[in-house]
Amino acid sequence: MKKSLIFIVLFLLLLPNVSLAVSVKTTAKAVVKTTKTVVAKPKGLSASDMVGRFLIQKQSYNRLWYVSKNDKKRYYIKDDADLNWVVEAFAQKLTVSELNKIPENAKRKSKIGIGFSSKYYGSIIYSSASPSAYWYVNPGDGIRYTLNNYVDVHGMAKVIGLTIDDATLRKVVMNNGQLTFDSTFNSVAYVRYDGSEFAGGSNDDTILPIASLSKLMTALVLNDLPMDWAREVTITEEEINYPKIMAGGDATSEVPLSAGDRVKMSDLWIAMLTASSNQSAVILADNSGLNREEFAKAMNAKAQELELKKTKLYEMSGLDPNNVSTPQEMAKIAKAAFAIEKIAQSTQVPDYVFEVIQVDGNTRQVDVKNRNYSLLAMGADASKTGFLVEAQRNVVLKKDNNIIVVLHALSMAQRNQIIQKLFATSEISYAN
Repeated sequence: MKKSLIFIVLFLLLLPNVSLAVSVKTTAKAVVKTTKTVVAKPKGLSASDMVGRFLIQKQSYNRLWYVSKNDKKRYYIKDDADLNWVVEAFAQKLTVSELNKIPENAKRKSKIGIGFSSKYYGSIIYSSASPSAYWYVNPGDGIRYTLNNYVDVHGMAKVIGLTIDDATLRKVVMNNGQLTFDSTFNSVAYVRYDGSEFAGGSNDDTILPIASLSKLMTALVLNDLPMDWAREVTITEEEINYPKIMAGGDATSEVPLSAGDRVKMSDLWIAMLTASSNQSAVILADNSGLNREEFAKAMNAKAQELELKKTKLYEMSGLDPNNVSTPQEMAKIAKAAFAIEKIAQSTQVPDYVFEVIQVDGNTRQVDVKNRNYSLLAMGADASKTGFLVEAQRNVVLKKDNNIIVVLHALSMAQRNQIIQKLFATSEISYAN
């Protein structure tokens, strides 16, 4: 009986300790779980954590970036051309035996181990035996993944890369070797240009999307071509749908045109420069005697003619955010464009009406409105605006031989305040 009582007493004495041990063990599990969660959160990443990684920028249409181990800067990959550029710039050459030491799947990894491959974590590699085949060594699992094409790599990055926000991506320095814009830019860029010198600028050598300011380059190319401006052209369904395809359903600047309408080239010219009609820009380019790829090449050739180093254009309307330039170079484009009376005057038409011939043979009137009321009130000699989500509010304006460029203004008020500021520090005045 005494032995039984002693056993019961001892059991009761030990019971709190058993409970405590269970509690400690449970807490330890919770700590491990919490720690893992914290580490996995992208907002906790430092710049060094992103070196050698593919990044998905979730706040900007899931843009794909690669942070090079060579210079620790980030490189934007938007298509196969960019992927090839990055691969060729940073790929390391391995012998066949070295390549074979880096596993290409989990099964081989268990056999090979990770000793050798760890030194190549985050690297792009290729073999001397297969110079056209490239792999990426993922730091997360030590396995090498084939880099076939942009679509496959973007899909791969969604699985093994890091999905991050703009604030996190901003920690990694943007490279200056690509003609592309930094989609984390959150300021404004501007400059004044008198035709020979730049003044009053801020971020004025920064590459940024130019949106519909691209239409000035489109106008320059069209002006160089043997165009028959009195010719009537028939609008296609694809040309009408072009803005929807490019802008993903976002609202764009258009005039009421329809598929099957017959319209004069000269009327489309006014619609493009007065109302910034994207459809009109496409229709004009399609009827210029060049196909779209040739037209884009002509735009870039014009940029080279103007000795621009940081301007690149992909299409004629400006709906592609990869149409980029800098405030300084955009000022040179505007100087060249506004020196042509046909272009300058067309940007300042307040209202315009033209007739189209419909599919049924009847005619209807199309109203073209210039809604740049504040710019018209400034008494500018010429002006052009542009807007995209990526570009924000852009403007180029000429008055008294001075050109003002504002890119990425976050509001109309900010844009106009900067214009007034640049007017005030020059010899021209804001008022008419």
